[in-house]
Amino acid sequence: MAQVDIGHRREQKLIHILFFLFGFGIMAWVPRFPEVRENLGLDNGAFGSLMSTGSIGAFFGLLTTGHIIHRVGVKRVTIVSIVILYASLISLVHISSTIPFLIFSIGFGFGITAIHVAINSQAFHFNDRSGTNIVTSAQGYWSAGALSTAIASGLLVDRVSLVTHITVLSVILAAAMIAIVISLHPVLLTANTDSESKYSIKEIFTSFRIDWPVSLAMACVVYLEFAVGDWGTIFTKDRLEVSAGLSAAPYIVFTAMMIFGRLFIHKLLPYAPLEQWAKRAAILGGFGFGGCIVIATHLPEEMKWWSFGLFILGFFLGGLGSSFLGPSVFRAATRRSTLPNAIVVGQLGVVNNIMVFIIKWIVAWTMQLTGSIALAMMIPVAMLLASTFFLYVLKEDQEIKS
Repeated sequence: MAQVDIGHRREQKLIHILFFLFGFGIMAWVPRFPEVRENLGLDNGAFGSLMSTGSIGAFFGLLTTGHIIHRVGVKRVTIVSIVILYASLISLVHISSTIPFLIFSIGFGFGITAIHVAINSQAFHFNDRSGTNIVTSAQGYWSAGALSTAIASGLLVDRVSLVTHITVLSVILAAAMIAIVISLHPVLLTANTDSESKYSIKEIFTSFRIDWPVSLAMACVVYLEFAVGDWGTIFTKDRLEVSAGLSAAPYIVFTAMMIFGRLFIHKLLPYAPLEQWAKRAAILGGFGFGGCIVIATHLPEEMKWWSFGLFILGFFLGGLGSSFLGPSVFRAATRRSTLPNAIVVGQLGVVNNIMVFIIKWIVAWTMQLTGSIALAMMIPVAMLLASTFFLYVLKEDQEIKS
């Protein structure tokens, strides 16, 4: 069916709002992880392991969603995924036993990655039709949503119950996101009826390609964001013994700098190539975050607020340094492949998800065995620094792979 143009400016605005709401929704419970952990009665190692089970659902979402999009289109995939996501999230905050939590965590992970593939595919589709790159800025709006929800959630701690907060928010966001998808209907990616490939279940496996330099670069540059999201508030609260609301401050600062970097990196590109800025940013983020955390955790207890200030500075530098690296590698992946964007997004996500799953376990059990969150946080620091060996994939003249 022919697509009707709703106007690039309106389409771009709606895509940005969709990314914002997506970030707002899935990160709403992060500042309240200490309450979730307490509801389950688990220690840090067990809680981290249980949270990592979401990667199982994420794996299947990434593996299949791109192919499903080419069979049925973006609209149906996105709407169904939104329902799965928020139904799972509501269930997670009502649960106090591990087995049901595990099941809904898998559903939550599937919903996240299915929406991720769908809306990023639509962003790349917009790029192809308009000639305007909105992938990095869209990720900036996602981070803005994550920051806004971190602030709101921090203010709601001790004022509104976890269950009420997440349930009401999930219903509102699900309705709003579905309304936006319906508004975008005229320009959404439709089922691919012209391609020789039907993107069958068999082809999920036979068409699978791994671009190892891109995959290693992606895993290295994004894991600090995962670690801060999973452990930032718990780390701050447990180490410095500050209030639950105040413990969200470093995470908020980290996310604010993610937004800044993603929205304004294009201002620096006339002065040096993206690859050079990426390597400089990785070094700044790695040494800045790691150095501040090491110093802060070795200060005496009576200097707690100095330690808190160093936490803020470290999260500031970590967020700024890692901000635009993930979206940039993401774009490089689609440029280096001849497969449809939706397939590339999913396949890159599968490999990255496996790597992140393994690293999350390593981080969780490093905490469990050593009793030190600070030591475990050096793992994403080392990965960010190691990314400098793989960021050559950002060169615009990289050959496209078959």
